[in-house]
Amino acid sequence: MTSVAQAPADKLDSIQMLRAIAALAVVFFHLPLFRNGDWGVDIFFVISGFIMAMVTTQSGSHFFTKRLIRVVPLYWLGTIGVFCVALVLPSLLDNTRADLTGLVKSLLFIPYQKGEFVQPLLYLGWTLNFEMFFYAVFALSMAVSHRYRLLICSGLLLGLVMLGQWLTFESLLARFYTQQILLEFVLGMGCYALYARTATWRAAPGGSAGRAALVLIGLLALAYMPLSASLGEDAGRGVGRGIPAAIIVISLVVGLSRTSLPKLLVLIGDASYSLYLFHPYVLKVFNKVFHVFDAPGVLAYVMVPVSIGLCCAVAIAVYRLVELPLTRWLRVRLIDRRTVRGATPVAPAGNAQS
Repeated sequence: MTSVAQAPADKLDSIQMLRAIAALAVVFFHLPLFRNGDWGVDIFFVISGFIMAMVTTQSGSHFFTKRLIRVVPLYWLGTIGVFCVALVLPSLLDNTRADLTGLVKSLLFIPYQKGEFVQPLLYLGWTLNFEMFFYAVFALSMAVSHRYRLLICSGLLLGLVMLGQWLTFESLLARFYTQQILLEFVLGMGCYALYARTATWRAAPGGSAGRAALVLIGLLALAYMPLSASLGEDAGRGVGRGIPAAIIVISLVVGLSRTSLPKLLVLIGDASYSLYLFHPYVLKVFNKVFHVFDAPGVLAYVMVPVSIGLCCAVAIAVYRLVELPLTRWLRVRLIDRRTVRGATPVAPAGNAQS
């Protein structure tokens, strides 16, 4: 899996659509009526591998700074916000306490044990620990060789997973960063390698039958995901969920290339990071006010689309009013000014949110 030539620029609405699907799946998981949808995380990780490979094809300039700008501000705001709520109104939170040590570890992306789970103050931030680790390994791989960054990064991650399969570690960090879920970043990088090699086919006229077949394959793999917890359990998460997630990503991204998708779906994809981070708290407040999910019933099911719509509305508001302006401001301060002074070109972010 070596570096590949830059594919023709596509407006990857399909990636934003997949982000929207992944985030909404996780929202469903946190609705007491369903408890199925945590597989959205697996799609997110495959997308992450895909995007990191894509945005560094021509240059890895300012890679880690861009990653920090993309991930850290909103996560830190959310983490500090949860800490303040735990400090002032702890009754609003179930298992979160105002722990200063936990706050520091959460802000620094250091996994630690919180009750029976390994998770930071901001509940879903455990996935960001994996993301930041992947970015660090990817940056190291680029430092060794930009051309072979995908091969090097994949080899390092596969080696860690193999260690986790062969050895039993006492250290929490060693156990955490040798889990099979790391394979999903490798699969995502592989998806981009395949995607880049379809550039000629994607640019050619026609091919509607082939595109339709790919979309059908992607939808069938997506329909499998709710069953993956039971059917793919023996294979482990990285295989049982990672492989179908990779099939979803490559099939739909290639099959839907040059296709404009509904603007609302793309917008939810744009706001998927905000939706992912904050929806558990929106759902919690919603239920504390209306108590609709305390027991299953007609009202509970009727209120499902209302609660999901509220989560999306809050996420879009946070995205437009906080996340997007803050990201743009930080890019100007930390990247664009430095680029002008150093006269070093910076690849545009594109709509895939690099």
